[in-house]
Amino acid sequence: MNQSTVFHERISIRDFQAKEVATALLRQIVAEAQQAPSWANSQPWKVYVATGATMEAIRKEHLEKSQEGVKGTADLPVKPIQDWGDLPWSNMEKWLEEVKTDPDMETFAKANAQLWNAPVMAYITVPKTTPVWSIYDAGAFAQTLMLSASSHGLDSMVAYENIKYPDEVRRHLPVGEDEIIVAGIALGYRSDHKINNFKSTRNDLDKILTIQ
Repeated sequence: MNQSTVFHERISIRDFQAKEVATALLRQIVAEAQQAPSWANSQPWKVYVATGATMEAIRKEHLEKSQEGVKGTADLPVKPIQDWGDLPWSNMEKWLEEVKTDPDMETFAKANAQLWNAPVMAYITVPKTTPVWSIYDAGAFAQTLMLSASSHGLDSMVAYENIKYPDEVRRHLPVGEDEIIVAGIALGYRSDHKINNFKSTRNDLDKILTIQ
């Protein structure tokens, strides 16, 4: 798969097969993600990967909390989406309407609670002592990881849902209290569930680009 194809073919997958992902492949995509740039080559990220029994224990706890309506307590603060500004709010409002009206997305809430049935979850952290700029570095690392995964035929789903209960992550993985869980990326092979037919839109290029 060439680079341009990877950019356009990678989409958020909301239901995965139970098929295991080889450890060697997981190591390869994380190694490739390490090529991401960072401020002064700080490379502030760490990656904790849940598979097998660890993943199932996290999923079980996550599902129970979701069904009980437990509010998320992510390591990073959450702001009401209406307060994000006109451009992001208009994009999210459109996306929410698409999710609500698309029949393929009728099981969206259930998929969230089950962590997409993903066999693997990669949690990305940075030290609490690093500056806010390290969040950008972690984002670059996360995107590189997902594009690497896609180039190897592996699907992904990054979402707030994946890290909204950080206590469940720390209970089953050795993530320190001195680390911020920045992202959780579900990895695996997409199922044929209709929920995976949904693809979000993008703004027209001229709406976001200025060249002068």
